[in-house]
Amino acid sequence: MMDANPAATNAQDDNPELMYKGLGHVVRALHDALTWVGADEILAEASNEFPSARERLNHVAVLTEKAANSVLTTVENTLPIQQNLSKYSNILLQQWDASNIEALSKEDLLNLAASTREFIASAHSSSATTEKALSEIMMAQDFQDLTGQLIKKVVTLLERTEKDLLGLLISGAPDGAISARKKDDLLAGPGAVGGIQLNQESVDDLLSDLGF
Repeated sequence: MMDANPAATNAQDDNPELMYKGLGHVVRALHDALTWVGADEILAEASNEFPSARERLNHVAVLTEKAANSVLTTVENTLPIQQNLSKYSNILLQQWDASNIEALSKEDLLNLAASTREFIASAHSSSATTEKALSEIMMAQDFQDLTGQLIKKVVTLLERTEKDLLGLLISGAPDGAISARKKDDLLAGPGAVGGIQLNQESVDDLLSDLGF
């Protein structure tokens, strides 16, 4: 589109001070418009809350990593215990299967009984260790309660910011860019801006209508 006032444009090109002042007027007009529709408050609130949201997500990452490391360490320490139980129980089972109890001497029978008792004692101790390890793994999952709360807070912040910005977009849309019915659907009802949950399909349609 051709400039309505080419002489004014040439004058600005030749005079940086005029161009600077013109830019200042544009910025002032934009600032006043944003203030009028309440964007200053929204943007200020968002700028204050997003760093907090980032810290919450970082904390979630730290807690999750800590829990994962704790579980891995516990499993690594417990796995050899279970492997030994499996190994020695198999050895003991083979000894019993290979033995003819009626033909065993008293000494051999006592030795087999002693080996069995030794294994039972070892299994009892190993079971206690494994039980403790399982309790530690279960306790390591307590991070889920806290991280779940933190993530919900961040999601709530993002949803509220989306609603606020969408409200600004609707308020500042050119006349005729949004149908009255679509605007009413977005500004009223349970899925409305400021409501509980936005209809994302409606939001996508709106942004497409506005050329975004």
